[in-house]
Amino acid sequence: MNQKKRVAIAVAVMMGSMLGIAESAYAYEIANERTTVTAWASGRGTSVDIPVTTVSDLCGDWDGCTLRMGMYNWDGTYRTASRESLFYYNTWNSTWRASYADAAGTNNNGVTEHVMNAWACYFTDGWYINWANIGDINPSFALLSWNQYNATCKLTIID
Repeated sequence: MNQKKRVAIAVAVMMGSMLGIAESAYAYEIANERTTVTAWASGRGTSVDIPVTTVSDLCGDWDGCTLRMGMYNWDGTYRTASRESLFYYNTWNSTWRASYADAAGTNNNGVTEHVMNAWACYFTDGWYINWANIGDINPSFALLSWNQYNATCKLTIID
């Protein structure tokens, strides 16, 4: 558990004992961490960086994290198609595993491995620039909108 979580949980416990139920519930919400990354349709074919520290903080503990991926406006109707997966990241050796399609890999090993893809949206450990796969060249992860549809992709990582 990272330091921010420990502090937030400690604050929630202290506030819960000093304040009423409503305030305690609000304090608990502070401990729920998440981030959303967007790969806009206008940037298709080029990766959007997700720092490994973000993935480590949200997914690098015993309970992992939930990945919620949405492909927005792929057909011009402003709908979102979506998929979810559990995801675990091992901060000691950079291995990872996702429940969606039983995907598994190792981060920063030179080989592009996709954690999750849903239609034109990819959560990957590889890097793409202008439709070219550069490989898994750094410890970051990435979100990518690919050529199956002209879509904006959103990935929410929820601890």
